[in-house]
Amino acid sequence: MSHSNSPVTARNIYLTVVSLFGIGLVVYGLISLPSFESPTNFLLLVLLGISAQITSTVLSGGDIAVEVSTAVSMATLSLYGREAGVLVAASALITLSVLSLRANWPGWARAVERIGFNIGMGTISIFLAGTLFDLLNALNTQNLVVQTFISWLSAAIVNDQINLWLLIALLHLQSQADPRKLWHQNKWAIPINVLVMSAGGGVLAFAVEQFDIIGMGIFFLPIVLSAYAFRLYVNQTKQQMERLEELVAARTNDLRAANAELAELHKTKDAYLAVLTHDMRTPLSSIKGYASVLSKGNLAEDQQRHIAKILTRSQDSLMEIVNNILEIENLQSGTPIELDRTDFDLAYLIVLVSETIQAQAREKNISLQYDENPTEINVNGDREKIKRVLTNLIANAVKYTEENGTVTAKARVEDGYAVVDVVDTGYGIPADELPYIFDRFRRVKGHRHIAVGTGLGLAIVKSLVEAHQGQILVTSEEGAGSTFTMKLPLQTDDALVA
Repeated sequence: MSHSNSPVTARNIYLTVVSLFGIGLVVYGLISLPSFESPTNFLLLVLLGISAQITSTVLSGGDIAVEVSTAVSMATLSLYGREAGVLVAASALITLSVLSLRANWPGWARAVERIGFNIGMGTISIFLAGTLFDLLNALNTQNLVVQTFISWLSAAIVNDQINLWLLIALLHLQSQADPRKLWHQNKWAIPINVLVMSAGGGVLAFAVEQFDIIGMGIFFLPIVLSAYAFRLYVNQTKQQMERLEELVAARTNDLRAANAELAELHKTKDAYLAVLTHDMRTPLSSIKGYASVLSKGNLAEDQQRHIAKILTRSQDSLMEIVNNILEIENLQSGTPIELDRTDFDLAYLIVLVSETIQAQAREKNISLQYDENPTEINVNGDREKIKRVLTNLIANAVKYTEENGTVTAKARVEDGYAVVDVVDTGYGIPADELPYIFDRFRRVKGHRHIAVGTGLGLAIVKSLVEAHQGQILVTSEEGAGSTFTMKLPLQTDDALVA
């Protein structure tokens, strides 16, 4: 056998050994399955690991994945032992392999090869991490907090590094790539992975022990949502890059103009990433901070309810970001907005929306004023889309008004239009930024530290209002407050049909 063929043979041997070890560990875990306590919770952890893996984002040509299912595996080995952690890891990795193979089918031989190696790589690393975790926890130390911290951190590092080096060894055997260079190229992900596995796994384990099934939802669902939002962003960026490649190819003869347009699109993409990263950090930091408080235990029941409320609100903020991403994708596609037109009372809709936002206003001691028994003002339009517009405008007014301020929402009729004014005594908008307030991804610079936002809400509002042949206007004075005015055509006998 020639020297050039030896790397292929070594690769095949390596793949077989790792895969067989992985399969053996899975069989060992299945044999141990009847001994697991609370099988329902274990099954839910398996499903949670699979769900978390579905939100993973594959990078670097399919070799590296950003995912949070490893935290579930770490939590499982803490709760049920390393054999259980192996089963959760194997379930999640099979899911990742199937998703990857659906996108790029290499044939049955390569598919089996990939699934086997993924299972081996993940199960070996979690099994060895679990072994170290058990050994460190078995030590008798006087400081239980320090021992617990060292156990989780050490196990997470071992899990991450064994997983990475098993992959690096395969890449080296396939292409003779320098292992040290491969490690340095991927070392940026090490702190993230270790933090997710140690902090995320520890918090999830604590949540399951303290709150049972409810703990899984309170502590881990927001993290899965953030991973899903990141996946959406990456996929959208990939689509944008594909369009950019087509654009460059189509305008080769006008290279200077094409490069200028390409640079502008890159700026938009970078701005979008910066906004999304910043805005997701705020609710995630809140979740992490309060989870740390809960992990210390000994909290009164009312304190636990208060913290659960804050965590739920942070989860809602993440969901709002996801919804805005999906909505802006529809708008960017150029597809006309479809309106489900009905006749409805705009003044009464203000009452319904204001009642929903009243709790947010009370938390800041803001007086949210509206006419509880308004005069009927009928319009013809898409009630749910106008409700979203009103919700955005009134919620924004509350969000960007200081404590003890006032927000007023009122409707009137003027010159054949139904007019809604949302007036606040908030921070106001600088005059030089006012012309751009409805642009996508645009946020007032001085407001970015005040509240979470994507810079998409007002752009969506403008699109929805204009789809109703209406207008959205704003007047503002910095330090004195803002007034957003929406104008919609009044209902007539020959109302427009969508």
